[in-house]
Amino acid sequence: MHRTVDVWTIRNLSEYLIRNIRRSGYSYDAAFRGYERSRRLNPLLRRTVYAAGRDLLSRYYTLSHAAKVIYGDADPRALADIWVHYFGRGFVVEEERKRFSKKIARDAPRGKLPEMEEIMEDLDEISRISVETSYPRWLVAELHSAMGSEVVEMLRALNEEHRWLRVNLTMTDVDSAVEALRAEGVHVRKHEKLEYMLRVLDYDGPLSKLKPVSAGYVTPQDLGSAMAAEEIDEDDGLLFDACSAPGGKAAVLLMRRNGVVVGCDLSAKRLREEEALMRRWRMPGHRYALAVCDSMRIHRRRFDQSLLDAPCTDSGDVGRNPAIKLMLESRRIVEHFRTIQRALLDSVMESTRELVVYSTCSVLPEEGELAVKGIEQADSRIGLPSGYWGIGHRVYPHVHDSGGFFVSRMIPARSR
Repeated sequence: MHRTVDVWTIRNLSEYLIRNIRRSGYSYDAAFRGYERSRRLNPLLRRTVYAAGRDLLSRYYTLSHAAKVIYGDADPRALADIWVHYFGRGFVVEEERKRFSKKIARDAPRGKLPEMEEIMEDLDEISRISVETSYPRWLVAELHSAMGSEVVEMLRALNEEHRWLRVNLTMTDVDSAVEALRAEGVHVRKHEKLEYMLRVLDYDGPLSKLKPVSAGYVTPQDLGSAMAAEEIDEDDGLLFDACSAPGGKAAVLLMRRNGVVVGCDLSAKRLREEEALMRRWRMPGHRYALAVCDSMRIHRRRFDQSLLDAPCTDSGDVGRNPAIKLMLESRRIVEHFRTIQRALLDSVMESTRELVVYSTCSVLPEEGELAVKGIEQADSRIGLPSGYWGIGHRVYPHVHDSGGFFVSRMIPARSR
């Protein structure tokens, strides 16, 4: 970090972020923008404060456990104090951090702050993984039952932000895009199978500010999202994108398939934004149509293939948006989305003749394997590994250097 901030900035930041994310379900970026407006943040400190807030939220369950052990309470200010002591080096002015650590140590019940290893003493295996990787215990327990000890490696990788760019092949070729990014000081690596997907290697600035992104030659998109679209078979039929906005998967279909894409979404605002992106990316206008509609209510079998990237907990997107961790405190959020996913999947299966690709950016089995259990599966076109218990397929953060995704290729009953 080139610039450091004071302890009170971290305390105020923690209180603001946690309060507003819990209350309104904001993404981290949206909550941080609100913090900026309310505090008139010094632009020279913005990058440090932004990174500190991300790190604090990413460690939310670690900090909560430590605060309960030390103080018996886990209010946002206590979390900030714990974070400053254990993780604030490089973010907070060092002399101030040391003085503050001594002060909160004196106020601690035993007159000192324990080592992090002491804080995790006497925890069972699941609780220890929960605290070490900073995820709610219920989530760790479910994933441990599906993956065993491999869950530790997966959750550690899930905490990281994996930044990918998609080359818009309607505007440029892959090599030209790579050269344009290199001219901006950004080095990338082509994916071994999907060469139009580029892993950002050594750049931590905002991707939206890059000239090739502004011009539309490349755009940020998670690898798992592109892989889900690639599971659609190659043909020239009618393709249905059931939850289309913001348009990344529809763009892959238009670049890589010859069919006509019908995109549906409940939000007129998000579809207007998708339409603007399609024009910016110069997608062929005669090959797609966007409509405000409810994919739960499409029951006539009119589409050859369908892609259903269903609304979900976004638990596979934590690395990009650590605010998701707060939304996962209660397991009730899973049931909320499962009700929606069931209705969508029933409707889309009913309206499709040949193939349905179901995907969620979730690591949870309820939103993946258990949602499609009992439906006839087809093999992955691009060689994705099996999901939990051999059901469907998955994009694993620790295997694919990506966010977490579930993908399933399913055969509608009447096409068998």
